Amino acid sequence: MSKVVFSGCSFTAGAGWSQNSDQAEAKNYPGLWVNLCHSQIAQLKSLELLNYGQGGASNSEIFKNSVDAITTHNSGIKIMICQWTGMPRFSFKTKLELWDTSQELSKLVRERDKNQKYINDIIYRFRSLIHLQGEILKVVEYTNILQRLTKQLGIKLYHINGLCPWDNNYFVRLSNVLPESYTEFTKKEILNIKDRNDEDIFKLYELIHLEYDQVGGIDTSCWINLYNSMLSNIIDTNYDNQHPGNKSNQLYFQQVKQFLESQ
Repeated sequence: MSKVVFSGCSFTAGAGWSQNSDQAEAKNYPGLWVNLCHSQIAQLKSLELLNYGQGGASNSEIFKNSVDAITTHNSGIKIMICQWTGMPRFSFKTKLELWDTSQELSKLVRERDKNQKYINDIIYRFRSLIHLQGEILKVVEYTNILQRLTKQLGIKLYHINGLCPWDNNYFVRLSNVLPESYTEFTKKEILNIKDRNDEDIFKLYELIHLEYDQVGGIDTSCWINLYNSMLSNIIDTNYDNQHPGNKSNQLYFQQVKQFLESQ
């Protein structure tokens, strides 16, 4: 039976749909956008659903999980939808136990105990050392690797902006304009133009877009919501008061449905 594969972070895995932390149960929640897509979009109804979503996954882990799905099921996959997450994200094995300890750090942060300030400071220090250009470049490269791999196998691959931070038209390369014409995200988060002279700004602007081009660039036709992230469209939350609720997931489903029906 041909398959449809979804990969992503907790937005795809369905975190927060029940008062317990059973991820398998969360993935089966009928109101999760993945399940709405599978049950209500004509192209997907007849396909076997495989949900490779992983709570807390980084973009590197989403890429790894997507490759795992492709190499496991090969041409048995007909359609694949990859949801990309926020950046940077870290997954630590803080100790060796008989259970998964990769989420121990974020668990300590959520628990309001004496360790919270210390753990938050560690995370802040890690994040301050990582520039977002490198994280965005990973997503551009990962999507292109997956596009080449799925094309060889005849798989239709689409991407979803789950929590990616760039703003509208970020990947549109502008020529012969002043730095003030760049997007706000480009100016503040990527180039920090207030602390640079124009000559350096122009060179760095060309550099970031050259790096995107070198790994294949962004194919907008493969993105369902490149500049309209799931995170920016949260209109309600579920049990954990953090992840998108029924109304938000209905909106995500409608976005995917409209996109696929236009193909």
